[in-house]
Amino acid sequence: MSADWNSRQGAAALAAVSIPAGYAWFRWKYPTLIGDLQQLGSILFLYRSMVELDRSRTSMVDVFEKTAQERPDHPCILFEEDSYCYADVSRRVSMTARWISGSDPSLKKGDAVCVLLHNGPTFLWTWLGLLKLGVISSLINYNLRGTTLLHCIRTSEAKKLIFGSEFLPIVCDILPDLRQLGIDLLMVNDTGESIESPPNDVVTMDIDTVTEEYFPSVPISSLDDVVSYIFTSGTTGMPKPAVVTHKKAVGGGMVLKKTYNAKLHPDDVYYVPLPLYHSSALLIVVCGSFTAGCTIAIARKFSASRFWDDIRKYKVTIFQYIGELCRYLLAQPAKENDGVYEVPLRAAVGNGLRVEIWKEFQTRFNIGRIIEFYGATEAITSFINVEGRVGSVGKYPWTVRKFFDNIEVVAYDFATGQPKRDGSGMCIRLPAGEPGLLLMKMMDRRQFAGYKGKREMSEKKIVRNVKVPDDMYFNSGDVMRIDSEGYVYFIDRVGDTYRWKGENVSTFEVSHVLSCFPDIEEANVYGVYVPGHDGRAGMAAIVVREGATIDYGDLYRHVTSSLPTYAQPKFLRMVAETDLTSTFKQKKSDLVKRGFNPDFEEVFIVEPSQETYVPITQRHIQALTSGYAKL
Repeated sequence: MSADWNSRQGAAALAAVSIPAGYAWFRWKYPTLIGDLQQLGSILFLYRSMVELDRSRTSMVDVFEKTAQERPDHPCILFEEDSYCYADVSRRVSMTARWISGSDPSLKKGDAVCVLLHNGPTFLWTWLGLLKLGVISSLINYNLRGTTLLHCIRTSEAKKLIFGSEFLPIVCDILPDLRQLGIDLLMVNDTGESIESPPNDVVTMDIDTVTEEYFPSVPISSLDDVVSYIFTSGTTGMPKPAVVTHKKAVGGGMVLKKTYNAKLHPDDVYYVPLPLYHSSALLIVVCGSFTAGCTIAIARKFSASRFWDDIRKYKVTIFQYIGELCRYLLAQPAKENDGVYEVPLRAAVGNGLRVEIWKEFQTRFNIGRIIEFYGATEAITSFINVEGRVGSVGKYPWTVRKFFDNIEVVAYDFATGQPKRDGSGMCIRLPAGEPGLLLMKMMDRRQFAGYKGKREMSEKKIVRNVKVPDDMYFNSGDVMRIDSEGYVYFIDRVGDTYRWKGENVSTFEVSHVLSCFPDIEEANVYGVYVPGHDGRAGMAAIVVREGATIDYGDLYRHVTSSLPTYAQPKFLRMVAETDLTSTFKQKKSDLVKRGFNPDFEEVFIVEPSQETYVPITQRHIQALTSGYAKL
């Protein structure tokens, strides 16, 4: 008895010493152990929740209605001087679904309807109303015009176009084509202003003419049912409709609710100044707020001068950003009340915040936490930085890799944007700290939903034979770096896309517009770095037709009437010919390195005040290199 007792005492004493010692060793060896385990716990919890929601076939509209039933009187939407509680929005959603269904009983689950609306409550209850019907909403960028706008509508194979009354002129511009496609035109007067009589085939959509009674939702088959098409420029070609499923929407809505250090609470007021047709605003802010039961404060559009007034007016606790937005806010003259709020501003969530302004932005405006994330509309994996590591978009620690092992950073060919291969045909995986092309593993519960349209478009985003024969990965199209601690950093985009003013720009689209100008024989479009600006500014290497002389005022008018502001080239480089690869693709790497330097060829810069392009001068270059130029 005594020996047994002594043995137990000895074991207890040994445990008392070894367990703390082991814990201390782990904390020394892995100083971020607690956070890494928390991150793993959040991912496993999110994974389990998604399995349960998939099993119960819970749609995004079900998530919203559950919140509306639990918190009917809680503010749901704040917009300008209006406030709508969850019960108000729920009624408007049912009225929208009933009006659309009554206007066309043939509209069925799986049909598509294009939505061209500015930010506001109407956007949200139109989106949810279509979801109730099982109808896919194709969300159109309201900056688009002419051919590109028509391309998006045509690619959607939509039965209808719902548009705001302010877009009537641009709809009329393509009216003959819309008639030929047989698309029903439904106009919403969401501004409250009087409008001229529209053409006969435009129907005014007035949901106040129907009853407010609850309209039952069409049940989904699974979380793989399609919610929306969100257009992204991808890596090549015209804008492509990325397929967004209920799994993506519901999962996006749960991220901030389930992630440690970033949890949304019902009492949060989430401010969104970004376009709702973007996935970050719709899937993170809107779906996240509906899931958490908090309030969404919507800006019709971003305004640097009005931003902080809105934050105070709506008593915002968290807001969404992109890097360019932060730079605009920092550029505003300092005020005495910078960072002073009645309610603490606990977090800012977004992507693209530059390292050099991160701390200044957070300190000047007294933001409790910067939550930088990385993701893409069509991507199957995302990262989120809840630890505040400056410059990082998130973490991929050993704890997560041990369980999932779903990320690879590989060597790539700059000219093609495709992975390089070793002697066995597998991708060349890079060591920690070395930047390379980010690939995301496709697995049973994490599949690439693809783009609507030809299968080839989706196939181009899939990389096979990465680690072992026949495995499949999603090609992010982004150059990333993962350091030895697992922190992830965004470096740049590859392929035929660059990012400017928070938008992805397709070089193909811009090149097509330039090539339509009579005096241009060929245009090679790419993005160049400009100090003090996020992303890459558009530049085009221009080959002039033999014997032609370009009128740069005419070219300016052609560009501005055909492209949204963010896609309009800021620089033109006049070249004798364009360099081609062996497969006759335009080379861009050397041009990108030259930037706007005029030593090699004549370079022009946009001059909006004169409505033309002018030869770049040392005055321009000095302003650009100092970081104070406005583009």
